[in-house]
Amino acid sequence: MIQPRRKRALMGFGLALFLVTVAAGQDGKSVDQSNRAIERSSKVYIAPIEGGFDTFLAAAIIKKQVPVVVVTDRAKAEYEISGIANTERAGWAKMLFMGVDNSNDMASIKVVYLKGDEVVYGYSVKKGNSYRGKQSAAEACAKHLKEKIEGK
Repeated sequence: MIQPRRKRALMGFGLALFLVTVAAGQDGKSVDQSNRAIERSSKVYIAPIEGGFDTFLAAAIIKKQVPVVVVTDRAKAEYEISGIANTERAGWAKMLFMGVDNSNDMASIKVVYLKGDEVVYGYSVKKGNSYRGKQSAAEACAKHLKEKIEGK
């Protein structure tokens, strides 16, 4: 049997860990240093991204109704989206003490104008304590890309 003092200490540690992971939450950052606008209905090719994030990104672009046309042939595209994605699974302590297996996900994308090799947009997002990590990160990327295209 665990002594009351030790039990309170463990519960306090678990609560502190929970608050830190919730506070980590989500943060994202756009980088927009180009004067080139991404036109509506532009053809966009999504390069393969490790871990299948390109598939999540294509689905998010459709779900968020980003006004671009996703093509599967790079030669037919005006823009290319490439990037990186990383998933950090919950550790044993988080699963044991808090009973959750949510992950921390990070993704960064860049949009390149293929005719001029100019980076026209970049976005990076970190999703902490996420149930649908890759999906959530991809949807954040798509949402901010849509805002860039629509000039918001």
